Amino acid sequence: MSDVRALLKAKRQEARITHPYATYNAAGQLRCTVCTAAVKHASAWEGHLGSKQHRTNVARMREEERQQREKEEAAAAEVAASAKRKAPAQEPEAHAEKKRRVDAPTQGAPGSSFPRDFFSDPSRAPALLSDDSDEEEGAGDQTSPTQPPPVPKETVVDLEYERFQRELLTISADPTEAYDRATVAAEPVLASADIEGFPSAPEVPVAPEPDKPTEAEARQNREQEERELIMDRLMDEERAQEDADTRVQLLKTKLEALRRKRELAKANKQKTN
Repeated sequence: MSDVRALLKAKRQEARITHPYATYNAAGQLRCTVCTAAVKHASAWEGHLGSKQHRTNVARMREEERQQREKEEAAAAEVAASAKRKAPAQEPEAHAEKKRRVDAPTQGAPGSSFPRDFFSDPSRAPALLSDDSDEEEGAGDQTSPTQPPPVPKETVVDLEYERFQRELLTISADPTEAYDRATVAAEPVLASADIEGFPSAPEVPVAPEPDKPTEAEARQNREQEERELIMDRLMDEERAQEDADTRVQLLKTKLEALRRKRELAKANKQKTN
């Protein structure tokens, strides 16, 4: 009997559950990470997954993950919005700083970038331009208006083309052609299934809809399914145990036959001596 138990224990250790919610502790005990509960055997894992407590815990865990994900998305959106609000406020300051850096050299520049005694011969110094010279140049440009481009004269072909277009516009459209291109619209009418001169179609019986089970019936059905699943697992274990017993008995028979064969060979050897 100890051999059978050892075989069953080894078989249970080989059948390890590989599931996202399944884990094993240091002692090799199967546990559910969602329910934080221990499962006695690997064969009872499917029954635990179908239990009401496990389904409730899984639904609660998924709801918590969804809420956490929504909080993270809202925080990221708030950070992005605050960054966008800060950017327009910093742009005018950067623009003003850039303008001050550009205006500073222009304000400090004198009318001439050369000192007075830079040229030994003052007659070779470049002439200085003043604002009055710019205004005079602008006034000179305004006094010379540009001449409008010449208007091309209409030719005989252009006049004939314009007259042809006016005649096309004055011609009235043919009413017959307009009627042929017309679109007729009407309200939809439901056609009758009965056609005159033909027998009426037989009525097809409508199957009644099955009644929706109540909460108590649904719970009872789930419990029944769990019990059937457990019974199936137990029957599988019993069959496995019977197979193991048969194998052990066969091994014992072989060992006994081998022992007798050795004893017989030993006795024959002693007789010959």
